[in-house]
Amino acid sequence: MNFTDESYSNERIELHGKSFRGCTFTDCELVYDGDRSPTFANNRFIDTKFVFTGASLRTLYFLGNMYHAGEGGKEVIEKTFTDIMNGDVHGHEVSTIIPNTVDHSIHAAAV
Repeated sequence: MNFTDESYSNERIELHGKSFRGCTFTDCELVYDGDRSPTFANNRFIDTKFVFTGASLRTLYFLGNMYHAGEGGKEVIEKTFTDIMNGDVHGHEVSTIIPNTVDHSIHAAAV
């Protein structure tokens, strides 16, 4: 679903696969479950927060654990976030055990 020039206030919004352009979010909770990514362009976020659930929450736990895992972990995570900020993170599809199932893993460049 695509949303353009909408205003949201005090709402909990499930982001799964949605597109927001020119929208304003005030005092909202934007919920991301780690499945189909939402897209955002030219939006305003006022006192709004992201809420992570499911796979996205597990990914954040993984990143946190890696950051505190000891020598090298912190540097890998910091490099990953630097790559994100620079637009240098590229994903690729990998095979899974179940045929025709796609894994949209993102792999940052090696440190």
